[in-house]
Amino acid sequence: MFHDWTPEQLTLRERFAAVGELLAKARDQQPEGFDYAGWNRLRDEQLWHLVVPRDYGGHGEDWWGFTAALDGLSSTLRTPELLLSVIAQAGMVRAMVRHGSPLQKERYLAAILRGKVSATGIAEPSTGTDVRSIETTLSEAPDGYRLNGSKYNIAHAPIMDFILVVSRLERRESSNIALVLLDRDTPGLVIGAQDDKLGNRNLPTGELRFEDVHIDASQILGQAGRGLGHLIDIISLGRLYYGLVAANLPLPFVDEAMHYAAQRTSFKSTIDSHQYIQKRLVDMKIGMERSRWAAYGALGRLLNAHPEALLACSVAKLVGASDLIDNATSLVKLYGSIGYHNGGIATLLKDAMGFASVGGTEEMHRKNIFNQMQRLAGSASSSQG
Repeated sequence: MFHDWTPEQLTLRERFAAVGELLAKARDQQPEGFDYAGWNRLRDEQLWHLVVPRDYGGHGEDWWGFTAALDGLSSTLRTPELLLSVIAQAGMVRAMVRHGSPLQKERYLAAILRGKVSATGIAEPSTGTDVRSIETTLSEAPDGYRLNGSKYNIAHAPIMDFILVVSRLERRESSNIALVLLDRDTPGLVIGAQDDKLGNRNLPTGELRFEDVHIDASQILGQAGRGLGHLIDIISLGRLYYGLVAANLPLPFVDEAMHYAAQRTSFKSTIDSHQYIQKRLVDMKIGMERSRWAAYGALGRLLNAHPEALLACSVAKLVGASDLIDNATSLVKLYGSIGYHNGGIATLLKDAMGFASVGGTEEMHRKNIFNQMQRLAGSASSSQG
């Protein structure tokens, strides 16, 4: 069980917190769009080397070291887009390490170390993230397979170098999910327009279409038909990391709010002497700590294959998203009309609202938690019987 960072992990956390401060300042001077400079800086800082195995060019450290780096980065970066990109890429590393063939690992882990951008296509306009109901189809052909269908709301779709696509094997009623790896220049892969979103505008998302795309058997990640289990294993890491990032994003804003409350006067006293202001600030701190420790606990359970790991990952995402939205809203209220003006706090609120759907909606995660509760109750009944 996680208690605190080791000296080595603490050094990583502090180093990437400093990187986050530099990237936050540089971001203010850049036009809207994907932060390639920040992305390449993280590559140069060897963020991905932490979790890529030594046999494939990395340092082969565990996920706790990477988490320490992400913890530091997310505590100072102020905006979530680059962090969401990091989370997406971390899922791809986990996918390759745990389910990739030797050739897939050699090719795509090397690409990740070079800073290439990955994507994962799950959701469809008619089904959302209900994987069992997807319509993107993989059909057998004499020379392999053919992929047809579409995906939408895909992080990195407009800029990705390669993508993992969730598909359904044709004419199979069960064990019918397959994960397919595609490069950007694959014939028949059509990249749609970039989405126009309320917030998180520096995270490009969009639609992809697959028009009779030839798929070789070597492009299937893991075993065809067992893709659902592979996918859940991959995205569970992202779910808890959403919770961790959600816990840390408000940190610099809350520190500034403490200073503001100590200077701002109302009714002949500084507003931090008013109990309702104290409560607002305390509730923000409680929310951040609750979300952070839920994420730490979920990571420990995921890495140890605990029976409640999937439940814990959904809880971490759900709690983190809720607390982030509440905290961003409280910051706007604390500053009054100043908070409502365009600026860092208003941007935080717009970006925070994206966490209501990124990584799965509240309804989807509550459904998953309930399913896990039923599964655990059934396992307990079977063991007692």
